[in-house]
Amino acid sequence: MNLRISFILAAILLFSFGVNAQDRVQVTGTVTDDANLPIPGATVIVLNTTRGTSTDFDGNFTIEVSPGETLRFSYVGFVAQTVEITGQQTINVKLLEDLNKLEEVVVVGYGTRKKVHMTGAVSSVVNEELDQIPVARVDDALVGQIAGVNISATEGEAGSAPTIRIRGVGSLNGDSAPLIVVDGLPVDSDFLGNLDMNEIESFDVLKDAASSSIYGSRGANGVILITTKQGKEGKTRFSYNGFIGFKEARQSDPYYFSVAETAAAQQEATGTLSDRTRYKRLIGVDRDWQDVIFDGGKIESHSFSARGGSENTKFSLSMGYLHDEGVLLTDDYKRYNLRLKLDSKIGKNFRFGGNLAPSYTRRRRFDGSTHDILRQTPWLPLYHDENSIQYVDRNVYPDVQIGDYAVQRHFDNYDLYGDGSELVDISNTSNTNPAAKVLERDRNDYKFKLAGIVYGEFQITDGLTFRSNLSGDYQNTFQDRWQGVLSSRNGASAASYNVNNENRFHIVSENYFSYNKVINKHDISAFAGLSWEKWEWQGDGAAGTGYTSDLIKTLSAATVLTSIGSFKLEERFQSYFGRVNYAYDNKYLASVSFRRDGSSIFGVDKKFGNFPAASIGWRISEESFLQNSGFLSDLKLRVSYGFTGNKDISTGNSIIDLYPSIPLLGTDVYNSQAAFIALNIENPNLQWERLEEFNPGVDFGFFNGIITGSFDYYERVSDNLLLYNPVSTTTGFSSALVNLGEVKNSGFEIELRTRNIATEKFRWSTTILASMNKNELTDFADANGQIQNVDDKRAAEWINLEGNPISSFYGWVVDRDIPLEFINDPYHPVGAEAQDVYVKDLNGDGLIDDDDKTILGDPYPDLIWSITNEFRIGLVDLSFLFQGSHGAQIRNMGDQYLFNHFNSAQDFNTDTTPDQGFIKEKIFTNDIIQDASYVSLRNINVGFSLPRDINEKLGLSRFRVYLAGQNLLYWTASDYTGFNPESINNTSPTTYGYQRAGSPVFSTISLGTNIEF
Repeated sequence: MNLRISFILAAILLFSFGVNAQDRVQVTGTVTDDANLPIPGATVIVLNTTRGTSTDFDGNFTIEVSPGETLRFSYVGFVAQTVEITGQQTINVKLLEDLNKLEEVVVVGYGTRKKVHMTGAVSSVVNEELDQIPVARVDDALVGQIAGVNISATEGEAGSAPTIRIRGVGSLNGDSAPLIVVDGLPVDSDFLGNLDMNEIESFDVLKDAASSSIYGSRGANGVILITTKQGKEGKTRFSYNGFIGFKEARQSDPYYFSVAETAAAQQEATGTLSDRTRYKRLIGVDRDWQDVIFDGGKIESHSFSARGGSENTKFSLSMGYLHDEGVLLTDDYKRYNLRLKLDSKIGKNFRFGGNLAPSYTRRRRFDGSTHDILRQTPWLPLYHDENSIQYVDRNVYPDVQIGDYAVQRHFDNYDLYGDGSELVDISNTSNTNPAAKVLERDRNDYKFKLAGIVYGEFQITDGLTFRSNLSGDYQNTFQDRWQGVLSSRNGASAASYNVNNENRFHIVSENYFSYNKVINKHDISAFAGLSWEKWEWQGDGAAGTGYTSDLIKTLSAATVLTSIGSFKLEERFQSYFGRVNYAYDNKYLASVSFRRDGSSIFGVDKKFGNFPAASIGWRISEESFLQNSGFLSDLKLRVSYGFTGNKDISTGNSIIDLYPSIPLLGTDVYNSQAAFIALNIENPNLQWERLEEFNPGVDFGFFNGIITGSFDYYERVSDNLLLYNPVSTTTGFSSALVNLGEVKNSGFEIELRTRNIATEKFRWSTTILASMNKNELTDFADANGQIQNVDDKRAAEWINLEGNPISSFYGWVVDRDIPLEFINDPYHPVGAEAQDVYVKDLNGDGLIDDDDKTILGDPYPDLIWSITNEFRIGLVDLSFLFQGSHGAQIRNMGDQYLFNHFNSAQDFNTDTTPDQGFIKEKIFTNDIIQDASYVSLRNINVGFSLPRDINEKLGLSRFRVYLAGQNLLYWTASDYTGFNPESINNTSPTTYGYQRAGSPVFSTISLGTNIEF
């Protein structure tokens, strides 16, 4: 009996399953907007189930449902729709744009806020197309994407970080880089090199003090919040994004030197060729060394992800590989990254989750300097061959063979006429071959990073939650540098090997309560909490010399260990913070925040600092007298005021940076004996740099959102600056670190976005961004008017003078060049020029002295802009971004090197040259002050997406191929001679704008694909 009943029940059960399976039908359709344009990435969910999907690039979807179930269609910025299933097999849904965008949120630190309720200057970039820009670093893709954020390619090496500045430079001895926060974890800017753009969901940039004050003593330079992608409810979605391309360096025409062109110029000017010129032509080599050093390279990237989950648990797994060969000789960069992100819900009140992101990079460096290598003459061979070997001076170099590096001295004392009547010297340096300086060195950085966060969140009652985060990151950096026997003119005596190993531990604990409640027309959100952070650095290093060959590159093979050292440093940080946001009837807005930070860096009585901020807003467009306006669809006035700080000191000595308030001792050698020396003058009253900022702004929209944008004006004053002030030399120091001085940055930013054309077959939109900033040193205490230089041997001057920018170029003004008839030998070396020039007598006293010096310019741009256009025509999409910078100058010391100003052959003739009292070296004049303005086609991308029917046959939801280019067009000012006007040497804020020709800008052409299934 029991067996029979069991059989009957099993049969009924199987029949029920069969009926259910038969009832379920496949529904397909398209999700579009009110202009019948497809919406890719829209979410399609079967209500009250774990089933769901998202639309592909063409807005298409496919899902299995049963009669009686309900589908919900949603997308950010649109009003969600639900459709009950009554047997349909095709459902086409048109989502209407939510003009108020009341549910669209931005990340603002320790939470989110509705975009329409924002009262501070916050810009957001959602990663819809940034991952289609084939670059090695995520910050490179942000160029031209956010007004007020200046990202400059200051280095040309693969994997090198660009310089990021938000609203100018406001510190003299502190760090001016913005704070980077990834999924709530504060990280250093170097961390961006370990992120894959395909992991990124969005960037939110807090630009004004009211927005960034929630990060207190680290918010003075702005904050970039990065949110990584997480899983979505529904079927697991897989994606692959990859590209492969080739990079090529932008070369300098002014730095192109040719034996043939020099010979032609000499022939035209004098009617004959000198013996030196004849000999150079005889060697038969006329090389542009830029072709050797800037060898170009391949870049490729592969990224794979899987994301999905149920109503209670969502996951995201991504992994990536990048290989960038760079554009410089020996340059090479590889990155491997993995990220696992999990979010889960238990019951109604508890959530937990976290993410873990290990990464590894290996970077072989370009171990040299472009200015030193490229100043070599074009007649010099790279290696000796059958032709060049016959010119080698065998009396001095009897062992030189074919295949050896060629150096200039090899070619001296050549019997040009074969009769001993004329021995010709053509060398102008004893340096080794320029390629050997790079190829015979091996410099590497190996970095392993592990970042992660775990959190738990408990809903105490309706609207009130408690959250606890524990996060941190670990980094191991191993560096080695081999300088081979052939890398220097000094041979084996200069061969050396250096190693450094450093570990950094960083841990963060955060605990806070959040309250979010809507009561009638009152929208209230608030939070309060505390955090604790700790950093530890420990490492060691050693160096060895005495190598006789390149066979064994280890410390154990060294005959002398020149240095052995280790260190261990620590920093602690403690904070209390809170914020209240309020909105009444979506019209009247306010926000108040406060943070109190304490750091182990500063003195006993100055460890804590307070950073309050407030902002208000008024959505005028929600008032009854504007609600029915067909012209004005959105208008919000806002104003913010607040304080932030800067705790990061950057003196060049990490020990002083972390312990400036106490007396420090270091080691040195005195009279051949080990000795202790004082490193600093203690200052127990040292405290935070403080930034005070006032920022009125307006957000607007016209014609039902066809035109949208924002305008901001800001004044930010940085005071209590950490600077070196002159002190009596009886202390043993010439200056001491104090809190003095004030810098003001003021300017405006505009963002304008337009939907020019929006039809079913054609879409065109434009984004215009522009920002202007004025930097002014308003108080420099006793150091006002100080004059500095970067290099005592080439002591070009900078002045730090109140009423002017922090860093201003200083020197004499060029009057005219010295005529060639007064130059000793104007055609040797090839490409060289005289190092001297006539300057102006500005005060008219008939003498040239320091009273004739003046400010020659400054390195800060007046205007930075970008214009982006995006098109879609059927299955083809096109986008391009032009970006430009205007008004900045640089002091290009590269001219002195590449034009061989050092060479005495091109000095003026002291016996014949007139007015010698009016002659000065060019490096002390505006001759090498050059316009750093540029306009670049930063990005262009042309893509083609397969139609829906082909994707279905292939089992894909999206397949797109694209061709992309970066910097394919790059225009510089007519007087700029270098390789990259954005490239600035890392000196100090008071001597900013120094360049030695610079690392090159590079262009890239890539072929890539985006696949989803």
